[in-house]
Amino acid sequence: MTRADWIEVLVIAILAPASWLVWPFFAPAMPLWQLALGLSALLLAHSLVRDVAILLRSRSSASAGLRKEAQCFCLESTIGATGVAAGAILAALGLSIQVAIGRWHFVLAVAGTMVLAFAVKDLVISWNPLGLRREKDHLNLIVRWRGK
Repeated sequence: MTRADWIEVLVIAILAPASWLVWPFFAPAMPLWQLALGLSALLLAHSLVRDVAILLRSRSSASAGLRKEAQCFCLESTIGATGVAAGAILAALGLSIQVAIGRWHFVLAVAGTMVLAFAVKDLVISWNPLGLRREKDHLNLIVRWRGK
């Protein structure tokens, strides 16, 4: 693991337990759509912070200008966008299934979401050929929907 990975693990180890202090500001029961939207937003925010850190780190790097075309999409962004879309659809349909969230469940949901974001950070979904592959710091990929 790189130094950046260790820093990210440390931040997760600090923020996940710190969510214990934030729990009182949330309702003890919340609609399912709000839960899906909130956790997906957390996943996308985690990804955004990491991507900004990679961009800042690669500013001085000579390889920052190397671009590669690929028919793939970031798995982390796909999961986050799907969760946001599902939450928005549930909200639009007016489904207000209430989910009771205890303090421990809240902390575990936050920790689980952040660990999931860390676990899939380097994975991309490719469709030509179909599969899942690892692309380290895949910010320099240019997504092409069709091959040349």
